[in-house]
Amino acid sequence: MKWLENTIEWLIFQSRWLLAPVYLGLVAALALLSFKFLQELVSYAPTIITSSSDDTILAVLSLVDLVLVGNLIILVIFAGYENFVSKIETSEHPDRPSW
Repeated sequence: MKWLENTIEWLIFQSRWLLAPVYLGLVAALALLSFKFLQELVSYAPTIITSSSDDTILAVLSLVDLVLVGNLIILVIFAGYENFVSKIETSEHPDRPSW
């Protein structure tokens, strides 16, 4: 029965790799979100002179909202992948945090 237990535990542990495509999907979602941000920025820019202050504030808040969602996606990708799938080995990269 020990081999059955070991097999089940091995299978459960290896199933963490099923999350890797999900994180890649989040990377694609981040790319789409970035495109949407640029699209909205370009559409708001020409109207800035004629728009009211309320419309300007709403436009800026809409852009801030997209940025915050992008940051959340990045947090979920990094934390989820490193905690549940595998460590990200980029120790030589200058932008890698020291922690």
